[in-house]
Amino acid sequence: MANKWTTLEESWEILDQLADPYVGIVRREYRKLRDVDDIWGHSYGAHGTDSNILFGIPSNSYNGGGSANPAAARLAAIGETVERYSAAYLPLNSDVVCFGTQKDLINEGKSVIGFDKWEMYAVTQYEDPNFPHDRWNEDTKLWWRKGHIAENNEEVWTPAQLIHIANYTEWPGDPDIGHATSNGLACGITYQEAAISGLFETIERDAFMLTWYNKLSLPQIDINTSPRLKHFYERYIKPTSLNLHLVDMSIFSGVPTILAVIRNPHTDLAPFAIGAASAHSIERACEKAAIEGMYTRTWVKTEQRLGNALVDVDYHRDINSFEDHIKLYAGTAIVKEADFLTASEKLVDVKDYAPFDDRSPDILWTNLVSHLSKQGYHVATFDLTSPDIKDSGAYVVKSIIPGYKPIDVLYRGRMLGGERILKHSYHLGLVDKPFKLEELNPIPHPFP
Repeated sequence: MANKWTTLEESWEILDQLADPYVGIVRREYRKLRDVDDIWGHSYGAHGTDSNILFGIPSNSYNGGGSANPAAARLAAIGETVERYSAAYLPLNSDVVCFGTQKDLINEGKSVIGFDKWEMYAVTQYEDPNFPHDRWNEDTKLWWRKGHIAENNEEVWTPAQLIHIANYTEWPGDPDIGHATSNGLACGITYQEAAISGLFETIERDAFMLTWYNKLSLPQIDINTSPRLKHFYERYIKPTSLNLHLVDMSIFSGVPTILAVIRNPHTDLAPFAIGAASAHSIERACEKAAIEGMYTRTWVKTEQRLGNALVDVDYHRDINSFEDHIKLYAGTAIVKEADFLTASEKLVDVKDYAPFDDRSPDILWTNLVSHLSKQGYHVATFDLTSPDIKDSGAYVVKSIIPGYKPIDVLYRGRMLGGERILKHSYHLGLVDKPFKLEELNPIPHPFP
């Protein structure tokens, strides 16, 4: 348990050693130039080492980080590179993985998060000839990864290919049961800090999935009700002359969660971009989401200027990566499909939201886990720290909430399974009736 937060200086001492042009996990790093309509902050790019040479599995090579603080921006870029690298390391010859069926593990007395808890895909999706994944059940042989339930630290097992970032073919004998992403993955100097960051990401992305697929127009935060947010806007956003909308998605989990929608009212260059964040307080969630949204727009500008925008596309064929989702909204006509995100004129006061106690990582983690447990959702964490990263003093953790919706990537493999995406908005009083599968938003999302 962590009784105090790691300082920026302490983080620098650990992560700085992982960046080196010859032997680093980060082999190349650079500061990015700021355009006149970019956020008034700092942005770093980081290129990772070739993990395919080191342990036979490729990892995401290009990563980045942004912050109002240049040191924090650099550490964010290093941290993202480390988390993607470490999550690609598969501990096949260790006691944290095993091979068998869900039924086998249960008969051995193991607790599992299996096919009935993940609820990734709707039954009818498997009948679509374009659908890329195999149906699985309690008799499907798979590699399983050990983790722990956050409430009681009890051991739990779940399919390894849904936890690590590696192609299913890297797990000998595994069928293709789903598309793994970095959803809920984070690097931290302590295990608990990494788990908290991953948990916030899991909450944020579930909220966006529900907002997008249910086509909800939610209230927006009134920046003028918070001196802190007003200062943030005046200092970092207003000089860009862009419009910032802070859409409140907290209702889905009760954890402060914001969708930042950036709009360019002046030209056709990158007219729209989004970012999202959850945090202990509504103000911090607003700041994080706005920063992410602004840097996403920088990415959109790059794709548009390079002529990479996707037009006249076949969604099933052409939407296969997060880059494709960005290119789809790079100044194209489809941008109007996202207008519903900012259609609500209702403004909410920042003072209406009580923050979670964040005096220490231990207190915040306990409060978040307890809060979600009372709603019937149980957090699980998985230690994905590779041996070299562990030796350096850092951790990589994946936090999941079975039943919550992870962000999807493949259009033909949209994660439309489970009750939450169909009924949660209805139970919250946001819509008049539950959704049917065919009523969900058919347009690919713009999430980066």
